[in-house]
Amino acid sequence: MMSKFKNKEEFFDFSKLLLVIPLDDLIKLMNKYEIKLPLYVHRFLLKETIRPEVFEPKRYNTYTDELRFRLRGYDNFSIFLLEKMIGEYNLDFSLSRYKEMMLNLIFVNKEALVIRDKFFDELEQLKHNYTVDLEVMRYNEFYDHVQRMFYEQAGFLDGININDWDDDLLTSYTLGDLKALGAKYDVKIPRRINKGKLIEILVAKFKLSADETELLEMKSVLELEIYAKEKGFKISIDLKKTDMIEYMKFALGMYNTFPKDDFFDYHVPVFSDAEAVEGDLVEEEVEEVYIPEEIHDEVEEEAIPEPVKVPEEVEEEVLEEPVFEESFAEEFEEEKSQYIEEPMDEATPVKEVHDIEIPSDLPAEPSLADSNLLSAEEKELLDEKINLIIKKYYKKRRTRRIILTIVLVVVLAVGAWAAYTYLWPLINN
Repeated sequence: MMSKFKNKEEFFDFSKLLLVIPLDDLIKLMNKYEIKLPLYVHRFLLKETIRPEVFEPKRYNTYTDELRFRLRGYDNFSIFLLEKMIGEYNLDFSLSRYKEMMLNLIFVNKEALVIRDKFFDELEQLKHNYTVDLEVMRYNEFYDHVQRMFYEQAGFLDGININDWDDDLLTSYTLGDLKALGAKYDVKIPRRINKGKLIEILVAKFKLSADETELLEMKSVLELEIYAKEKGFKISIDLKKTDMIEYMKFALGMYNTFPKDDFFDYHVPVFSDAEAVEGDLVEEEVEEVYIPEEIHDEVEEEAIPEPVKVPEEVEEEVLEEPVFEESFAEEFEEEKSQYIEEPMDEATPVKEVHDIEIPSDLPAEPSLADSNLLSAEEKELLDEKINLIIKKYYKKRRTRRIILTIVLVVVLAVGAWAAYTYLWPLINN
């Protein structure tokens, strides 16, 4: 521990006085001491910096039920979703809040980052070169300055461990979000893949040999899906959310990488009030003014009001889980994919069929309805798909019934009002 600070709480108080240092000078100093941070640290800092803006009560009340539902997983938002919130809702970005938390985080983790005490000594010297004014900057401009300070840790995708991209986390994403996330990393995610691409993914996932790959090529798509499921890997040619993440891992060469654990200690104060910070800076300036002894008694010390405490998070409304599709466009795409096959990749060979004589004595084509032709695994997979189709059918029918009920109630109300306005004068006469 540095001799200047008895504990980390003392540094937390002191770090507010360092916010007058311009961002460029802070970056130069970090480069001088070769301090670089993993992107998952930036995700944490950005998430806590904009949290008061995201959950500001007036703004929160304007959100749709769907967005409120997705915000239940706010702590699992990746950098992409956080930046999307900033852009779509024009959120203010507090540079001073970000810098304060970053400096506190660096101090708490200085042993793990191997940072010398001289770095903090130079920070203190820089503080005396600037006035009380706090720097203001939009997020895009800020990130253009700092992105060279961060690096993506192997085994992490958009600031999140690849093993954490599960169904719960993906609840906060739409299919469109995942396609846009892929585009951010130059990966074009299709809605469906063909058999050849599915085999490529399986080969990369399980490090299969040439002989094993040849055996897979002899299987049908259904058999390939069963093969993957038996090995604990669920994937389908119709890419759902988890399948899209698997496709990104494949495209980015992230299979068989083992991410290191996040070793950072995140126990630091989050998002100080900007007005309170400015008050601390002014107080520091006043304390350094020399007051002669003969007039010291005449100076009345002004009572400094306690800084207003900002709640760490606005308590979210307790909402019943809304019944909705991700969007009508996504529902249309999903339905269409069941009936219209997307074109295969150019690499997939297509066999041309010419005039071929078909022997008349061939047996009739076997029907999938014959249960003797299917294995237990095939039956189970088919049952899953059939159950999914049935659930979607009943969900649509329930939605249509609700809409028809609402329309009927409105029509009856309008009819009753029309009858009332017509009959009321007659009754009075």
